[in-house]
Amino acid sequence: MGNKTMVISSTEQLLDGKTRRNFLKLMGMGGAVVFLPSMLTSCDDDDPTGPEYGSPPGSGPALVIDFSKANDVGILQFAYALEQLEADFYTRVVANFSSFPALDQGVLADVKNHEVIHREAFRAILGTTNGFTVTTTYGNLNFSDRTSVLAAAKTFEDLGVAAYNGAAQYITVGANLGLAGKIVSVEARHAAAIRDLIAPKSGNQGPMGTSFAPQSFDDAFSPGKVVTAAQPYVVDKITPMNAPATFVQGPNNNG
Repeated sequence: MGNKTMVISSTEQLLDGKTRRNFLKLMGMGGAVVFLPSMLTSCDDDDPTGPEYGSPPGSGPALVIDFSKANDVGILQFAYALEQLEADFYTRVVANFSSFPALDQGVLADVKNHEVIHREAFRAILGTTNGFTVTTTYGNLNFSDRTSVLAAAKTFEDLGVAAYNGAAQYITVGANLGLAGKIVSVEARHAAAIRDLIAPKSGNQGPMGTSFAPQSFDDAFSPGKVVTAAQPYVVDKITPMNAPATFVQGPNNNG
């Protein structure tokens, strides 16, 4: 029997307990989830989550992520925080990119939709008990400047890939590992697409030095390294609790 497909048309449907259970079951079986445009439209209502130039990073209340929670809840919260940051960033980009080339607008709008879906997937899985809202901040980033936006996008996508790669070693539930694997593959495609916008058709010897596929293996970062890299963009004080004591380095040995 072929893989099943779940069609989700609204945030309310995604947040329903039965939908969450079926979502996890489907991911564990290698099925597919289709999010209709109405889902993406409704998701925009609560985005962005903070002022573009708000309070200093780390100055807000503690955002506690407890890695000791059962069923990978801490890891899922960790990923949820990053996906909220990415979805918020690209929502702001799309709201300010009218002067960008048409190709850029198409790619960035697609990436924004993907990140909103990722965010909503984790929101549904975690529910109200384990969920939270991240408040973002971007310093002096000019969202109307193409060079600044693409540089920041590259930073966020590379960090997302490295975060999922590094966290995979701590995931204990098969369905969660399958979901993380699917999302990280999309994040890696985002990273490649952003690099191609920065240095089109440059292979790995473009004007930015290395581009598109700059190394043989993607990075894998420890949770601590990811938190350090993400904190400058988050007002809340990201506070890991019971973080894993050990970290198995990836092939680049830089986690």
